[in-house]
Order: sequence, then C-alpha cells, then structure tokens
Amino acid sequence: MTDVVSSRLSSRRTRWPIFIALCLVAVSILYPLWFVVITSLRPNADYLRDPFGLPGEWTLSNYVTLANSYGLGQAFLNSMFVTTVSVVIVLILATIAGHALAKLPVPGAKYITATFVSVMLIPGPVLIIPIYLLLARLGLGGYAGLILVYVATGLPFATFFLTLTFRGIPDEVMEAARIDGAGLFRTLWSIVLPMGSSGIATLAVLQFLGVWNELIFAIILIRDQSMWLLTPTLATIGERFVTDQPLVSAGLFVTASVPLILLAFASRYIMQGLQVGVSR
Repeated sequence: MTDVVSSRLSSRRTRWPIFIALCLVAVSILYPLWFVVITSLRPNADYLRDPFGLPGEWTLSNYVTLANSYGLGQAFLNSMFVTTVSVVIVLILATIAGHALAKLPVPGAKYITATFVSVMLIPGPVLIIPIYLLLARLGLGGYAGLILVYVATGLPFATFFLTLTFRGIPDEVMEAARIDGAGLFRTLWSIVLPMGSSGIATLAVLQFLGVWNELIFAIILIRDQSMWLLTPTLATIGERFVTDQPLVSAGLFVTASVPLILLAFASRYIMQGLQVGVSR
C-alpha cells in the first residue's frame, strides 16, 4: 500500500513541472494573438500613449478603413479562391498518386518516392527565376500561373505524405474489396479515402496554411493590384503605415483568422494524421 501511495506522489511531482512548462508555452503562443487583437481595436493615438496597456477607447475603425480604402475584403476573397482551388487540385492528384505508389505495382515506386523527397529539399527561392521565365514563355499569368506554381510546389510533399498514409491500410482489406468486384476507382472511393481520411484532412490543412501564407510568388506573379492576394496587400499596408500599428494589427488578425478557425476545427484530424505518418 505504501509503495502505491509513494508511486502516485512521485507521478504527481513529475507531472507538475510538465504542466507548468506547457502553461508557459501556451501563454507564449496566446499572448501575441491577444496583443494583435487588442491593438487592432484601438485608435492609433491611444496605442501610442500606452502600447502595452488596455485600450482606453474601443473601435472597429481600423477594419472599416482596411475594407473601404485598401481593398482587404477583395484581397481576402482572392486568397480564398486561389487557396481553395490549389488545395483541391493538390489533394486530387496526390490522392491518386499516393494510392498508386502505396498499393499498386508501379515500376520503380521507391525511386519515384525518393525523387519526391529530393525535390522537397530544394529551397523555394532557388525556383523563383526559372518559374518566372517558364511562365512568361508559356504565357501563363494571373491566377492560372499562380495556381499552377502552388500545385507544382505542393504536390511532391503531398504525394509523399499520402503514400505513407495509404501504406497503413491493410492489404487484406484491399484484397477483399477486389474479390467483391470493386474496381480501382471504387476501391479508392470506398476503402482508401475513408480509411485515409485523417491523413487527407491533415494534408489539406497543411497545404491550405502553406498557400494562404505564401508571399513571394504572390507578389511576383500577380502585378494587377486589384487581383492581389491577402499577404501582398498586408505587406503593402505594413510598408506604408508602419507608424499606424493598430491598422497593421487589424490586417494581421484578418489574415490569421482563417488559419486559426481551420486549426481549431481540424486539430483532432491533424494529430491523427501526424501519428499515422510518424508510425509509418
């Protein structure tokens, strides 16, 4: 009995430091978000009087200014369109390719997967000039060229990730589906997609965050200001109004709101998908 009590006390003593450390990590993550939200809801004069204090006056004028004067609403819709289309195309192509590499007798599947890994190691800035020249020669500009770039740069990781995810599906289940007369696409739709849903959801979130926050290609490939995405618009606001921190904070919160909502609803699937990927 004494041993049981002592083991429980020892377990509690080891849990408290971990709990305190996690609380500190949570505070370090939540405080910047809290500061951005509070700052965005105050006038610039009030912010300059006490940057780290509570607002003396609450206002939504910064959001109204961004929507009416700087086209942040249109930029938000542009980002949603480009990001959604890019992610959907990547998911469709990566699902088909990942299923083939994981479960079908594809010649040289290991070498193809290794090629994807090697492509992932290439730094993004190295590709800026070749991609720009290639799109110029092909005559692809605007959203079409930008979506093509996002699909091409996101597909290697997406295919590699889903290949690992689909390898976790038991071969017996796939074989049973074939015996029951299910064809390739029927098996993919009824077996692979449901059993790999956590990995696909994780990939969708990761791809969405990557495209949503991307800045370099969005600035270089989209020259028409009316077609700008959210990140270039926010970068311009930051350059022109560095002394108006509440206005910049409002833009930052608008940019961060969609990823935060997405992560809040998809966190469970992300953890499951990452566990599947690590276990492979």
